[in-house]
Amino acid sequence: MPRRRFLFSPAAGIIAAARARAQEPGPQARLAILLDTSAEMGFLVAQVRKELRLLNGSLAAAGRHPVLLREITGSDLDREASTSVGARRNVLYALKALYEEVDTVLWITPLMGSHSPQGIFALEQLLRERITNRPGRQLVLRNVWQDQLLAGNDWLRWPPEPEGDPLDLRNRPEEWYRLVEADHGVIQRSWHLPPASFRAQFAFPHRIVESFYLKKMGYAGKEAFFDQTWAKELHDRHDLAFVRENEEWPYRVTGRQWVMDSTLLPFPDDATRSDRSAQVFSEMSARESIGGDLDRIEAEKLGVLFAFGFLSSDWRRHLSARDQKPRSWRDHYLADLARLGGECAKAAMEGKDLKNRLYASERIELASRAIKPEKIDAISRRVAKLAREEKCDAIYLFTNGYLGGGDYGTWSIDWDLLALAIRESGTRLYVRVPFEFGPTPLSLSRLAMASGGGVFRGRSDDPDWEMELPQPSWPLPSLPTRKP
Repeated sequence: MPRRRFLFSPAAGIIAAARARAQEPGPQARLAILLDTSAEMGFLVAQVRKELRLLNGSLAAAGRHPVLLREITGSDLDREASTSVGARRNVLYALKALYEEVDTVLWITPLMGSHSPQGIFALEQLLRERITNRPGRQLVLRNVWQDQLLAGNDWLRWPPEPEGDPLDLRNRPEEWYRLVEADHGVIQRSWHLPPASFRAQFAFPHRIVESFYLKKMGYAGKEAFFDQTWAKELHDRHDLAFVRENEEWPYRVTGRQWVMDSTLLPFPDDATRSDRSAQVFSEMSARESIGGDLDRIEAEKLGVLFAFGFLSSDWRRHLSARDQKPRSWRDHYLADLARLGGECAKAAMEGKDLKNRLYASERIELASRAIKPEKIDAISRRVAKLAREEKCDAIYLFTNGYLGGGDYGTWSIDWDLLALAIRESGTRLYVRVPFEFGPTPLSLSRLAMASGGGVFRGRSDDPDWEMELPQPSWPLPSLPTRKP
């Protein structure tokens, strides 16, 4: 496969020179994290909290300053003393307070807020203020949220409407890029096309293999390698790595693959990162037993549905090598599927004599990941049967949500059909998606809450999962599918 190495604009030499400028001498810069805890962030809120606790433990052991954390719900940005955005909601105040103590802020946010021109200007002035004997201020804008990660590279071919993406080129996001010009930071975002004239301010990964993306960038070929000066400069500035050496954007997100193979918070070294990832994945996957979940649901008749989709070829390979240690993320996924399937079977056996519970299962075995989902998906059909024919007043859905149409981590459930299955009957829907399989889509969370049910995430006694809840809502009528 031919390889291409390039920088970010036709003026490659100028940009390379700008990127290669040495950091000014002086004390090492200090880092803080500004975490948006809005509902759109989902599981990322819990992950940041867990990763930061372990990161600061490593830094303390090395006698280094901790990374500070400030949390704020939302990303509203306006001038000081704004009459439209209260001080507690105005991210400008949070940033001003952090820059009093640190030199770089890693702002992790979906940017789903109100941003006035006056607020953008005030932030620009804040970044350009200089303090004697302190490094210049920088902002690392990590534009990320749960459903954008779930969409993966599909975001390119079937993007949402402009209001669904704050950095969509149709929204003219140049003002955000101007903020981080002149060595004042970078913007990090997966599967995003930065404005052509601002590519020097965009944190590309080490490698991208996606011909559609590269074509939109104006380069031929299926593979490209990108200059990593931005990552080296941040490493030199903080003695922390902000990405792995061979970072790539994930096509799909499953829990284990995301935590183990992607970078959310910086890390001191690879060994520390690996240990941190293993511990964070274990904590993110921790939950009550199925029986513990069911005991928390009040229902006269509770339907319990275990629904798992998988590829037949992967299952056969798992059966033939199940005594061997998993070697790839796919092997791990099938091993998790087998283990959790056994847990479901045990729970059904233990509860079979309870008169107010009805257990059902859907085994969705697919010949190919490219197969399009059925017109009426198996999960919605079985939920409808439990609600309408079995007269269950509540349903507990334990699932990986996989129905084909892409790799593991793809969600193809028809939200309209699922809503139709339970809305007229007044059935409450409760959902548990084990973290091993990835996060629960926001649409499913909103639907479950609109029904009067809810979503189980993590352990009920784990404060790291405390964040803004999604607004309950039934799905809007589907729009015609956009073609690439």
